Amino acid sequence: MLKKKRRSSPARKAMKLLCFLLGLILVIMLGTTLFFQYQLGILPEDGLGITELFSGDSLKGLLSLSMPDWVDGLAGGHEEGLIGGSGSSIVNILLIGQDARENEERARSDSMILCTFNKKTKQLTMTSILRDLYVSIPGYGSNRINAAYAWGGGELLKQTLEENFHLYINGTVEVDFEQFPQIIDLLGGVEIELRQDEANLINEETGSNLSAGVQLLTGDQALCYSRIRKLDANGDFSRTARQRKVMSAILSAYRSSGLTTMLSLTKSLLPMVTTDMGNLEILMLAAEVFPALSGAEIRSQYIPAEGMYSGQMIDGMAVLVPDTQAVQQMLEQTLLGE
Repeated sequence: MLKKKRRSSPARKAMKLLCFLLGLILVIMLGTTLFFQYQLGILPEDGLGITELFSGDSLKGLLSLSMPDWVDGLAGGHEEGLIGGSGSSIVNILLIGQDARENEERARSDSMILCTFNKKTKQLTMTSILRDLYVSIPGYGSNRINAAYAWGGGELLKQTLEENFHLYINGTVEVDFEQFPQIIDLLGGVEIELRQDEANLINEETGSNLSAGVQLLTGDQALCYSRIRKLDANGDFSRTARQRKVMSAILSAYRSSGLTTMLSLTKSLLPMVTTDMGNLEILMLAAEVFPALSGAEIRSQYIPAEGMYSGQMIDGMAVLVPDTQAVQQMLEQTLLGE
């Protein structure tokens, strides 16, 4: 007798479909991971063979990279009371712009912007740290905060921010101002709304012919705009506001690019910057943050904010002495969304 074919029940069909979808998602995730690793130079150019990839230590290493491990690895260590770190909803990346002169390894940090991405609120907050901020620098006493970078690089600057404002910094990205225009030009320029006096100053410095209104600035023009501080009575406060505008414009130009263009830009930009993050950390950061950037709300602020400092002359320096407790509370509220 011929046996009748057993019909699949709806539940059995649903299970097969679920297994297929889970397998498909796993393959896509694995392929995307390997593609990003290849783009960042983690894998050799000829890649891994299929047999090597799905056997032995290679498979064990890939399977060990579960998402919770990625998140913990990106966050790093965490001490009680810090804003950020393991278990936190935020990622803090410190952007450092420095202008080293000839025969100098590094100068004082001319620009410091803390970029904080809140995974819960989907907000990106850019916090300018004014260079005249008078703080305690571990091992060196008190001085302007931009001296920390000159004396101990990004690591000492991170320690200084942790000691004074309880900030946990996941990583630093440093760029020399000589390379800043190249980064802008790779993006095809950035759109900035100019006042007439700003346009006049940029024209004088760069030989341009800009006018008031929204203008597409080249790298040299954007660098000149970022350095303006003498057109306003509040000096460095306005200068850092301009820097945040440029950073917002860079981010807008970057995230509006297609995936292929974005990867190409990333590959071109990476050699121009110095970071204390490894390739795997960059990969994890991209996996966590990039998917949400397109819809992220961008906010900007500066420390010390109005009413949170006093202007003083100390050792012949005009400095901003902060109310550190007030600054810490402000950062907790704005970065953590509390």
